[in-house]
Amino acid sequence: MDVMQSTEAQTITQHAARGDRVARTREAIISSTLTLAQDGEVSPIVRDIAKLAGVSARTVFQHFADTAELYVAVLGRVMTSVLGETPQLNRQLPLDQRIGVVVDQRAERYETVRPMWTFLQTLQRRSAEAAAKLLQVYAGNREQISDSFGPELSALPGEKRERTLNALNVALTPETWIVLRERLGLTVDQAREEWRFIVKAIFSDHH
Repeated sequence: MDVMQSTEAQTITQHAARGDRVARTREAIISSTLTLAQDGEVSPIVRDIAKLAGVSARTVFQHFADTAELYVAVLGRVMTSVLGETPQLNRQLPLDQRIGVVVDQRAERYETVRPMWTFLQTLQRRSAEAAAKLLQVYAGNREQISDSFGPELSALPGEKRERTLNALNVALTPETWIVLRERLGLTVDQAREEWRFIVKAIFSDHH
């Protein structure tokens, strides 16, 4: 009986160890792909991913059916670590302070995403699953904006409230941050100031 229990324990330990190795390898592959995307690679190739992860190209395909599946896993990591939920904002703060907090939070997140923005855009064109995940991000951002500026929005009549929320949602997208930083060539601080000006102008125009 003791021998059987010992054998079972060894088997469980071996399975757990194998599961840990699989998880570590998968993590290394995702992290390596993310690193290459952050370095500006639009479509990181398996050879480079495998080399950075310290595995073979064959191992990559043992964990992912194709690069599209791997890229979607990377997108999930981006959404979790960079584009995820932010701490709830105290709506009792003055409007100017709340605008500053919202702008600073998004500037930090979107600046992290900026080097891989082309990768993300390309991915959503290639994968319906990726496109759906990115839509979730925009929907979440809209909810956060609605909550952050709830007092001001709730004071507006229905149609005007919806149009103001739409304007804020368009203004505070990653695309707008990319335009400020790359198309207009603004520094991070300059882009933040421009963002604050835009958001304040939206409220001024709709009140």
